[in-house]
Amino acid sequence: MSTPSASNQSMSKTQQLAQLFRHAIEQGQLRAGDRMPSLRQLCQDHGVSLTTAQRAYAELERQGLLQALPRSGFRVCPPATRAAPAETAAPQTLRMEHLTTALPMPWGCPFINPALINTTPMNRALGRALQDYRDALSSTPLEGFDGLRRELGLHYLSQGIALAGDELLITCGGMEALTLAMRAAVSASGSQSMIVVTPAFPAALEQLRHLGIAILPAALSVQGSLDLAAVEETLREQRPAGIVLMANFQHPTGLVMPEAQKRALVALAEQYRVCIIEDDTYRELYFGKQGASPLKAYDRSGTVLHCSSFSKSLAPGYRVGWIAAGRLSDTVRGLKLCSSLGTPLPSQMALARLLATGQHGDMLTRLRASLRQRRDAMVQQIMESFPAGSRLLRAEGGYFQWVVLPEGLDCAALLPLAIEQGIHYAPATLFYPHPVAANALRLNFSFFDPLHQREGVALLGALLRQAME
Repeated sequence: MSTPSASNQSMSKTQQLAQLFRHAIEQGQLRAGDRMPSLRQLCQDHGVSLTTAQRAYAELERQGLLQALPRSGFRVCPPATRAAPAETAAPQTLRMEHLTTALPMPWGCPFINPALINTTPMNRALGRALQDYRDALSSTPLEGFDGLRRELGLHYLSQGIALAGDELLITCGGMEALTLAMRAAVSASGSQSMIVVTPAFPAALEQLRHLGIAILPAALSVQGSLDLAAVEETLREQRPAGIVLMANFQHPTGLVMPEAQKRALVALAEQYRVCIIEDDTYRELYFGKQGASPLKAYDRSGTVLHCSSFSKSLAPGYRVGWIAAGRLSDTVRGLKLCSSLGTPLPSQMALARLLATGQHGDMLTRLRASLRQRRDAMVQQIMESFPAGSRLLRAEGGYFQWVVLPEGLDCAALLPLAIEQGIHYAPATLFYPHPVAANALRLNFSFFDPLHQREGVALLGALLRQAME
């Protein structure tokens, strides 16, 4: 058997080194202006000869990724001087994570605009909370930091909602709370299906698919209500593990379920001994004089697994959520132990301190006012610019605007053209578990700047009108 020559081995190592550093540059681990390891250091770190190291850097220079500076070694080139990378194919399936904040008008983004968040109170709360970090390390149970659980209980109590202290568990963001609730409901019932109110939160749909849970859609009306007779028929015939929904400022429509329906739905779930998984993440972002009640307020038998977070309002990025799991609290606690053991302590301590100061009330009031102003401004522009026959479901809270366009428009197909103009939105196809008419879209008005982006809505409207011709 022949063996590769020393020259071939050297070239192979050269290519490996060049590929390693090219990947680091493309991924942003190495940035423009960063100094590269010296040739001597490169030889020591990777066990290669000086010739191999020189060839690897020469190849990266040829690709426009590095530049050699006199007596300064090698540095990463600015993006403008690099060779253009090969074009990558557009994703075959649009996913929510493709809609980032990278464009000038990122109205398809699922997150709140960080420019609207006053981060100073949370930053101060975090600094002060960490002074007690050592003591808290020895006394934080699986359920979460006692100080935060107490403050959350008081926060709900101020809204007339009583939560049992032993059912509240702190999670790593709202998404973990939803996942634990889904898993607990399936474990308790033995069923592998769930009713999901649609259009629905895309991440919840993805999680259900990931868990292998069949989705039984229940359509939300334009008034925010459900056909409870149809829901009962599904409960009777399919025996699902639970009902997944947002009753307040539903994502993506911004609608609120009528209070009478909330009571009736909880009673129906109690009758059939099925769990309701309530995602209540947006309830604090109301535009009226007072907030709406969660389904949990009508729960008398532990039927509602109430999931929430301040990630969309007070503390984006802190990844603190919670679940009040009712009669499945023990099951959720066991699943939490097996999945993440606990929730990062500093974030919990910071949020607890913020709630204890009472500053969160003023923060939320200002945020609601900003969101309402942006909603009103965007709605006005939509009404002036979008095709005749477009219908707006007026958001009562949150930061999403749902627009139903004339039949025949394919918002998903039109999205690449909008992106070329610096705009993106979330087409209706993201919010359903099955193919639907694509003549609706969701806009994030927290990213709408009334002073500088008025022409953006007009441009999007023009694209939509052109697509109808």
